[in-house]
Amino acid sequence: MNFSKTNKLLCIVLAAIIILIAAIAVADRVIHANSAIAVPGPAAEPALQTDVKTGTRIGFAAPDFTLPTTDDSEFKLSDYRGKNVILNFWATWCGPCRIEIPAFKEIHDKYSDSGTVIVAVNCLDNPDSALLYATTNGMDFVIPLDPRGVVSDLYNIRGMPTTYFINEKGVITSIKIGPFINTEEIEERLNSFK
Repeated sequence: MNFSKTNKLLCIVLAAIIILIAAIAVADRVIHANSAIAVPGPAAEPALQTDVKTGTRIGFAAPDFTLPTTDDSEFKLSDYRGKNVILNFWATWCGPCRIEIPAFKEIHDKYSDSGTVIVAVNCLDNPDSALLYATTNGMDFVIPLDPRGVVSDLYNIRGMPTTYFINEKGVITSIKIGPFINTEEIEERLNSFK
């Protein structure tokens, strides 16, 4: 008789756990419905910049921020309005981030004269490590420093690398979570600027 009661209790606990896991999964899906890996595509053309809400989703105006850079200057995102910005969040300790750096260097060399700017925000990292890594690896693009993760929190970065494509109006047109393997993958996302 005790065996039967134990089985019933075990079944009830197991059912409760399954229901709890399902509820968490549904809540997560609802909360993050529009923040999954985005498929590149044209963004809606707003009539005026003021008509666009600020946020970290496709079609939203990218939140502005100011950070110091590896070259001892100051970076402010809104200063780059009028240019297409590839905003990449990375760290020296992030293996997948290191994989995509050669592709970003190629894109920088190929597109910097056409008004496309790569901004590689170094997150949760030692600024000296970021400077050494950038110098050693020929990263000639803008590298803002976010050692405390303030801007990565602002952009809801859940994993690195994460890359936002922001058009000349300051609107997010594409988002990629995870590394780019080659330049072709990045160039496909550049089409979202059109």
